[in-house]
Amino acid sequence: MTNFRAKGFDSPLQLREHLIELEEESPAEDPSTARADRSAERDIAALRKEVEYLRARLSLIRKEAEGIDAPPSRGERHPWMRIAKTVAMTYLLGRLVQRLRLGAPGAAAVPMIASQIDRRIW
Repeated sequence: MTNFRAKGFDSPLQLREHLIELEEESPAEDPSTARADRSAERDIAALRKEVEYLRARLSLIRKEAEGIDAPPSRGERHPWMRIAKTVAMTYLLGRLVQRLRLGAPGAAAVPMIASQIDRRIW
């Protein structure tokens, strides 16, 4: 069986020498890549500072909001009402689809339409 990675070389020693030559000529030492590395490091440092700033602001906001109790929304006070409205809406839309004779695609769309209406109401 042929070793495809070493194809074109007479011996493994010749392959190693070729790899060493390629490593010595690598573009990683090119000044343009060094400049790009430095600019990337600057960008990363700027992003880290921004994340640190945002974390500090978030902690301040959390401290300010600690004593504030938000009133519960209608959906939280009466979750059963939301479920009942969704069921009723689904039933009514289903009956409408039956009357309009939209078939299987219309019946499949009923729960999606009901959920969209439910989202807009609440």
